[in-house]
Amino acid sequence: MESRQLVSVSKGRLAGNIVLALVIGALLPLVAVLQISLLPPVLMLGGIFAVRMQARAGWLPAAVLFGAALASTMWFLGEVMALMLLAAAILPAVWVMRGMARKRPFFEQMKWGVVAYALGLVVAMVTAYLSFGGRMIARFTDVLRAEFVRMPDAALQPFVEAINSALSLGGATGQRYTVALYREQLDGVLDLMQQTYAQALPGALLTGALLSGVISVFWGNWTMARQGRATNESFVGMTGWFLPAQLTWGLLGLWVAGLVLAMGGYSAGPTAYDATRSLACAGFFIQAMAALDRRMLRSGRELGRRKLLIGLLCAAGLLLPDAAVLLAVMGVASALFGSHGALKRPANPDQSDRDDPQE
Repeated sequence: MESRQLVSVSKGRLAGNIVLALVIGALLPLVAVLQISLLPPVLMLGGIFAVRMQARAGWLPAAVLFGAALASTMWFLGEVMALMLLAAAILPAVWVMRGMARKRPFFEQMKWGVVAYALGLVVAMVTAYLSFGGRMIARFTDVLRAEFVRMPDAALQPFVEAINSALSLGGATGQRYTVALYREQLDGVLDLMQQTYAQALPGALLTGALLSGVISVFWGNWTMARQGRATNESFVGMTGWFLPAQLTWGLLGLWVAGLVLAMGGYSAGPTAYDATRSLACAGFFIQAMAALDRRMLRSGRELGRRKLLIGLLCAAGLLLPDAAVLLAVMGVASALFGSHGALKRPANPDQSDRDDPQE
């Protein structure tokens, strides 16, 4: 039975979420710069955290996060970047919250959440093009350089220590890195990476938009389910996630099309391949996580251990390209040959989420 009761929020929880919203909003420009510089899938974290806060403590903390994020982005990165944040993260998050409040069917929410973030990204990119013209990537590089100059030494020290630790493990006995040396070399690296950004950034942004839609819908509705405010239709756990056959073939076709463009010698071929590969890998990565969750459930793993392993694998998939590809390949096998696979019909559809074959 659908619960129509409003969430009861204590003053302490409300105050805590507002403080957290201010902190997250203030840090978002720094985190965005780090995401773009490292080129993992660029998650729209402002939208993701706002959806979570709205589900947990109501609209006020989400509105505070939006306001803090816009103000911080405008202060550090300028008005254009603030408009891009509004289009790519804030408006899609509001759309997701709307679907959650109306308790739409879960996979309908998922579909339209991904569409909202994708359209928001398109609007953000059009805004960037109208503002910066053909120098969009160069402008992004200039923004990164300016933000690294702004960063205090304490913020860069962990990266320096990580480099020194890696050098020590590798047997290097030369002079240790310092923050000053790191800054000097980083400036040259940014010049060299501008071409890399031109090729890889579109894929990182598109993949980040897809994953942001999935994470926002899942995390928000999961939070509502824990509070007893979701229905069997408005929230479905990962054990019930399967890529439809049409989407499986579509992602594989997209991947192959990008490869053909890359091998055809087109100037935009490498960029197209990187974007299509990233999108396909993201879709099959989600399928792999769902298949793994089903297997752990069947083997009797506790919920806490399942969540920990899934979280670690998600982090590895986001930060390590080789791990992402390996998990995507596992997802392809599951999407093709699993109980709901594109090449196999389940013998008993009503029990198919519990009788997946060896994936």
